[in-house]
Amino acid sequence: MFYKTKQSLDQLVQNGSTPGISYQIKTNDIEENWILGLKSVFPEAEILPRTTENIYDIASLTKVIATTTRILQLVEQQKFRLDDFVQTFLPQFRYDNVTISHLLTHNSGLAQNIPNFEMHSAQDVMRYVYATPQEAPPGTNVTYADANFLLLGYLISKFDGNYEEAIQANILDPLQMTNSSFHPLNINKKQVIPTELDQARGLIQGDVHDFKAWTAKSGTGHAGLFSTLADLSKFRDALILKKGLPILSEQTLKLMQTNHTPELNRSRGLGWDLRGDSVLYHTGFTGTFMVLDLKRQSSLIVLSNRVHPSRANPNFVLNRDSIVNIFLEEVTTKK
Repeated sequence: MFYKTKQSLDQLVQNGSTPGISYQIKTNDIEENWILGLKSVFPEAEILPRTTENIYDIASLTKVIATTTRILQLVEQQKFRLDDFVQTFLPQFRYDNVTISHLLTHNSGLAQNIPNFEMHSAQDVMRYVYATPQEAPPGTNVTYADANFLLLGYLISKFDGNYEEAIQANILDPLQMTNSSFHPLNINKKQVIPTELDQARGLIQGDVHDFKAWTAKSGTGHAGLFSTLADLSKFRDALILKKGLPILSEQTLKLMQTNHTPELNRSRGLGWDLRGDSVLYHTGFTGTFMVLDLKRQSSLIVLSNRVHPSRANPNFVLNRDSIVNIFLEEVTTKK
């Protein structure tokens, strides 16, 4: 089964789109874990350990595994509502027409970035977030922007005191995601897959790749989490097999997979991109993506370090959507 999906993923290693790759295809009938290629090519070629416990920088998958989940837990606890205005809780935020739901669905109107904004500290990152201009009225256009989820991270910190501790206590611990953390060097550096060879930072391994998250050091809701194939499979099982439990209610899970931007340029659930009926999808810059077909109880989890040794390698991203389409087609046809 899933011959075309596996062939397409294997080709990413064979054609040099990524040094190595770890992926899982899981349905009610099968679970296949594949680990291929190299862990690194610099400073020397090293084989990727054939285990599901390799620790990857999952980049923007942080947005859905950690931030979205915790925000929805706080909604369940009635700390705030999705249609509450962000400014109510974060008065430094200057736009009084943006709701928490707008941030979760990336239709707040906030710009994708501020070019050439200098950042050297967590305070600078916060200045960047609050300086991000609103380029369109909220609710009119989906524009993927890190500022949306940095704000959600600040919101979690506002209520929980410490973003990373809140994610650990309310998501990672209940799911026994024991190799997932924001600081993987505390676990085992040998398990951590390196990312980019950066001119200023050298070879990045165990520190977050994303510049804003690295600069802030902690508390960033858009990136920063490291995880493994085995751990992300536990998250997958909670959503697909246990209807959200023990981290979310079934009602919240249904709300998460509802299209909240039906008239706009992209279909967005809460936190997640939507790829059809009850299909959650999200990507990460370092070479990660997840597809969760809740209705057909099927999933594809892909982890790689496609930015190693350099991000100047567009092939992985160019082929990603076609791989997702192939997978969803094979789920439907059961091939």
